[in-house]
Amino acid sequence: MLTWDPLPDLTYWIFFRPGTSVAAAETGAIVIKNAVTPRAVLGLTNGTEYAFVMNATQKDSAAGPSSPVVTAMTRLAGDAWTPGPTPIAPQNLNALASSGFSRFVTVGDATTILYGDFNYGNPNPVGVTAWLPPNPLPVGFAGDLKAVIYNGLFVALGANGAVATSSDGVTWTAQHLVSSAGVTGLNGLAFGFIQGNGTYIAVGNVGQIYTTSDLTQEWKLDTSANNPNDLTSIALLNGAFFVTGADGTLLVNKGGGAGWEPQSTGTSSTLRGATFMPNAPLGAVRFVVVGDAGAVVTTTDVPSVGLATWTSIVLPGAQDLRSVTVGGATGLRFMAVGLVGAAVFGDSVLSGIPVTNIQWTPASKPATGDWSSVLFFVGQYLAVGAAGASAVSH
Repeated sequence: MLTWDPLPDLTYWIFFRPGTSVAAAETGAIVIKNAVTPRAVLGLTNGTEYAFVMNATQKDSAAGPSSPVVTAMTRLAGDAWTPGPTPIAPQNLNALASSGFSRFVTVGDATTILYGDFNYGNPNPVGVTAWLPPNPLPVGFAGDLKAVIYNGLFVALGANGAVATSSDGVTWTAQHLVSSAGVTGLNGLAFGFIQGNGTYIAVGNVGQIYTTSDLTQEWKLDTSANNPNDLTSIALLNGAFFVTGADGTLLVNKGGGAGWEPQSTGTSSTLRGATFMPNAPLGAVRFVVVGDAGAVVTTTDVPSVGLATWTSIVLPGAQDLRSVTVGGATGLRFMAVGLVGAAVFGDSVLSGIPVTNIQWTPASKPATGDWSSVLFFVGQYLAVGAAGASAVSH
């Protein structure tokens, strides 16, 4: 990311190439014409030093003197974090979703909903153009919001079973409450297919699992998992539902009607989040589940297809991890965040070799705060957390 103090009536050109030096119009240098600050320079190779130089013209004049040469070493995102300069909301933010087309929505306590659009270079707030409140929320839609997903619509879920949908994150419509038997303590929401039917699944404390194929209709209680533990999250990964919970709970529903299959995770810690790496090569870690006290559970198998063997480790420092995602320029980096500024990352391929045991590295410059959710989109990780905190890593 290149930034400078622009002067009026000048047109700026940037020249760059690998190495420690570069000159304007040098043979082999790459040129960016009509550059505007801030300018992201894309398509670079990680772990490579690049040299940049700039000059300017005025109303098609000859170019003026060049700037000093500036060098930078490229790296995968995840190691250095920039905290948002101010809280984006007074309440705790509990979940984050992306439309995949630059729109983010975050939800939190006291019916907090905020939306923002991706902006790689924005310093305030970092990562998005702005965090904005939605239009007035529907009458009767209230409570601490614990989950938000995007499946063509943004869908938000409250701990009390409140549900609302939005096509853009701005205007929300209340849907049918998850109202069976005095619902409370819901934590997670996902959408996928069970026996060919599009199905929403909400999970919560004391083993609660509710399903519906129509958000305007009543939800049904699903007791088939026969698991009384608190369930903390649910995600659709590689076509199957993955549910995390207390006492090392990990349930998988492949959507074919076989129901919930408990996984042997090898930990008694509460598990909080799971993710899947679509482009991991054969033999590399594909699924990662994280949780309390530094618990990390991984597999190179595909439990959404067949049986899986899970490997459990405890990270040094016993960080309480809350969320994990896949990202990096290569799409081969796992990134997990959690309480007290916890931020750790590990790659599924190193030097072209598939990794069967991820080597986790703490971020060298983490952001302080308790983080609840992290996502990756076009070159940056975005995290939200307690007391309206947000942070970005490029």
